[in-house]
Amino acid sequence: MAGPSQSCVTVRSGGEEQQVKNVSTGMTRPLYTSCAEHHLAQERIREHKQRVENERRDSSGTRQGRPRFLTLNTLPRMPSTSPVVVQRREAMSSPFLRLPAELRLQIYALLVLPRKASDLLPSYQKVTASTIDYFDYEKKQTGTERAAVTADLSHPFIHIRTIDPNHYKGRYPTPSHSRSTYSVRADRFQARCMTTTYHILNNPRLEDNLAIMRCNKQIHAEAAELLYSSYTFDFDTHIEAVIPFLSDLTPFARSFIKNVRIVKRALPYCKEFDKCEWSNALRYLTSTSNNISLRRLELGVVAGRPGENGWDRVARYSAQDFELLQQLDGMEWMQYLLEVQGLQELDVQAVIEHCPPVTSSSAMAGYVRFSASVDGGFREFLRGRLLKGR
Repeated sequence: MAGPSQSCVTVRSGGEEQQVKNVSTGMTRPLYTSCAEHHLAQERIREHKQRVENERRDSSGTRQGRPRFLTLNTLPRMPSTSPVVVQRREAMSSPFLRLPAELRLQIYALLVLPRKASDLLPSYQKVTASTIDYFDYEKKQTGTERAAVTADLSHPFIHIRTIDPNHYKGRYPTPSHSRSTYSVRADRFQARCMTTTYHILNNPRLEDNLAIMRCNKQIHAEAAELLYSSYTFDFDTHIEAVIPFLSDLTPFARSFIKNVRIVKRALPYCKEFDKCEWSNALRYLTSTSNNISLRRLELGVVAGRPGENGWDRVARYSAQDFELLQQLDGMEWMQYLLEVQGLQELDVQAVIEHCPPVTSSSAMAGYVRFSASVDGGFREFLRGRLLKGR
């Protein structure tokens, strides 16, 4: 027979030993137990039956007083890490974020917007623009008082230009710089592609002040919206820099860009690669996937005028005429421009340069007539098609 610590008894029958399970208490227990052990075994049996009964009732949904399934109130509360809660905690702990939003915006304006007109002047070490541009169409003259007088602080500009490929490697000796690179036609006959990048011609000298945008997400969002929505990003004729510059920005930053200035190069001198650069830039600006919503567009069109009085006897195109002209060969660039949507302001200006007389060819005569109509019929045509609510 087994001892007290064993769970069965040994019975000899015919010379063979057999293991017999003790079923006196319904559990595998020693055959001889004390009263205390027997009472404890009975208590465990009742608890086991009660637990089984409770589980059966829970599964059938008939248990009273307690829900069938766990609810949020029965789960342990975990600390919330949602951005809204984090921003609220930061706002409660930061004296700056406890200020009214109007005061914070005024502080941001002092940091990211120019305080005086001289801040918008081009840099003293101006890098030569791309060699494909024989003339850089800028309203302000570098290093003169005229630039400081005519600068409009209510509409500050950031001038983005393409670096001369011959100076590119000297300015960025390592190929791992953060700005995107692209190719331009750069030799004398525009027959060779060279790698280059863009640069900001006038630096508003805000680098040290932009450190405030690294404080937290809320301050970054508020300051970024003011920064990117207040400046007009002027690419002039450097259309090839539009996609690299905007692509280097985050989608969050691009969503705040509202003002852009571009200039269409002279029509008779446009090559196929010029048309390709123009179409790609306009497609990028008008694509909804790039998260750009322009509100103001400043469009410059290089207009040829043969002498000071070259437009005196030239017939102008009307807005109705451009409805037909946009379908002619050589006017495909207007189709991409008409894809711009949601504009609230549109400024169309003729950037005048000298051109040969109209007697030189029929193509030049058509270009001069178009140039004379930029400030008139062409501007009216675009405003009727692009401005929101017209």
